[in-house]
Amino acid sequence: MIMKLKSIITTVLASLVILAATSCSDLLKVDSKIALFADDNKLDNPTDTVYSVLGIIKGLQKIADRTVILGEARGDLLKITDHANKDLVELYNYDLQNLKSSNRYNNVADYYAVINNCNYYLNRVDTTLVKDNKNVFTREYISVLCYRAWTYLQLAQVYGEVYYVDKPILSGDDANKDKWPLLNIKEVAQCLLVEFEEQEERFIKAGFPDYGKLGGETGSTEQSTQHTSANLFIPVRIIMGDLALWAEQYDKAAKYYRDYLANIDDAHAVGTGSILWFGYDFLVLDPQGDTYASTVGEKAEPICYIPMEADEYDGIVSDLPNIFNSTEDNDYWNQVTRSKAITNLSARQNYCFHYINPQNMSNIRPYYMADKTAKDNDLLKGDLRLQSILSVKPRKIDEFTSSKLNTSEQKLIKINSEKICLYRNDVVYLRLAEALNRAGLPGMAFAVLKNGLCEDVMMDNSIISQEERLRAASMGIDTVWDYEQFRIVEYEIESFNETSLVSSATRTIDDVQITKYNTKFITAMASDPSYQAGNTMGLHSRGCGDASIDTTYTIARKLREMGKNVAAATLTDSIRAVEEYLIDEMALETCYEGYRFGDLMRIAMHRAADGGGGFAENDFLAKRVASRASATIDDPWARDADGDALYQSLYGDGHSLNPNWFLKQTNE
Repeated sequence: MIMKLKSIITTVLASLVILAATSCSDLLKVDSKIALFADDNKLDNPTDTVYSVLGIIKGLQKIADRTVILGEARGDLLKITDHANKDLVELYNYDLQNLKSSNRYNNVADYYAVINNCNYYLNRVDTTLVKDNKNVFTREYISVLCYRAWTYLQLAQVYGEVYYVDKPILSGDDANKDKWPLLNIKEVAQCLLVEFEEQEERFIKAGFPDYGKLGGETGSTEQSTQHTSANLFIPVRIIMGDLALWAEQYDKAAKYYRDYLANIDDAHAVGTGSILWFGYDFLVLDPQGDTYASTVGEKAEPICYIPMEADEYDGIVSDLPNIFNSTEDNDYWNQVTRSKAITNLSARQNYCFHYINPQNMSNIRPYYMADKTAKDNDLLKGDLRLQSILSVKPRKIDEFTSSKLNTSEQKLIKINSEKICLYRNDVVYLRLAEALNRAGLPGMAFAVLKNGLCEDVMMDNSIISQEERLRAASMGIDTVWDYEQFRIVEYEIESFNETSLVSSATRTIDDVQITKYNTKFITAMASDPSYQAGNTMGLHSRGCGDASIDTTYTIARKLREMGKNVAAATLTDSIRAVEEYLIDEMALETCYEGYRFGDLMRIAMHRAADGGGGFAENDFLAKRVASRASATIDDPWARDADGDALYQSLYGDGHSLNPNWFLKQTNE
């Protein structure tokens, strides 16, 4: 069925959400404009549940932009400009404990409203209703559980410690925060993961709700993006992987990510999108085009996203274009741009040239490295992804151009104002690598970055040791990247010469080997290699040429940089070395998508166990954020006086949960 996004998401029905607390100062109150449920309402018909689920998506729209801004403004990859709004300036300056609720990025009630609406749905939906031997509401139930889990993870990344509410708030007494435990993100993730695991088998098989196509028309008669409803829901394996990763249950996290990526019915190979130089003189980029940009640009299809309205007439419109891009609305003055940290991290990478002989297409594969000092343009040094997704160029001006307009313009192609991305393929692979690494498989984790996981890599002892393969087998992930999955296909026999088939012992059609045929159909067994050299590569090769043959991109090199004796290095040493590569790859691959602060915080948390405990290894996060404005190509940790002060604030005592990382929960 075709539905207008406006008519579904912006219409508030009596069966949509809950009216909760009435105390205006209580942290758990929700906006009464969203909250109209009666206390005794039962969700027991499909219409009510459709509107309820889409009402939750409407609540997610309120926190969609905020998720990106809070993830990046507190990280190390972004710099504000003189035209940044004052609320953004406060975030960037880390005056987080003094933010008022008037700051547009600081409204904790919006998160609790989504959680409360999810709790109401989960508590009131009739999960016993069966039609045609199928439970009617299982898909919606699981989708709402995923929304609640994702929202809790965002809430905890922003506020540090949050009230864990697992029941709907239906009265002022329910909203008393003293009734609910205050948990950090690891504790929240542990609680949520238990709920999923209790019904894991049922969840995995359920799939997504199908509401057809949404959107395509706005209230002002203009066309908007048409959304496939399945893309609005979070795959359950991914959210379970995230919960396990934050809960530091690394074996489980790796298994859940693996199960999503290698699903036999819907496998997700890495793909080979990249940016390449045309030749070893490093003067011209490949004229065949940038195949990377299409995987992250505004027309790319992420795994799932929050749909936003096309214009304000219909509801909540994303403001991200006016923050990251030069637009007519902001007089072409973008509010943020790239930091020195990401600029120099990108330039610091080695580009490894992979030459193919055009005469016979054979791989000659000589080894070349770009001269980092040969280019005037910093974005054409080292890794090429940053120049692919972020451009700054002069604007065409004439005598009629207003003096208040900027004479240059910035374009970030990752911005899609109608799709705020929650997950895309490479994000899941990066988190798989993070989980594999902490599960004791640094070789396999590093292969995600350098080689790509496929049969040749998995069985190469120089890449993944026998010890790691045995460890992977014990985790149930050794066959994940196996190579040949078979499918049955049928061709109508009228389309082929039956006589020639009879006279042939074997025959192939479209590279499919025929196994039998009858008077109507040919039945054939087709090899379906989901992971192979042709569709899999290391993520680092997205912007750095052929990372698999780069002799400088190794765990051993990072160990030496860390001052470790390679021969005497422990497993923990190797894990930490891979994490250094991994956090850089996360920056290069996912910059400005809202993940950065969470990535820094999560790996800092992993490292706490290496140093004797605590909430996190605060130095890991603090030194990166403090160097964002002053890092150089030779010294990534260079800091000015402001950076020193920021480092001390973010370091704290070095290991405890530091309130200076987070916003303070208040509605005052």
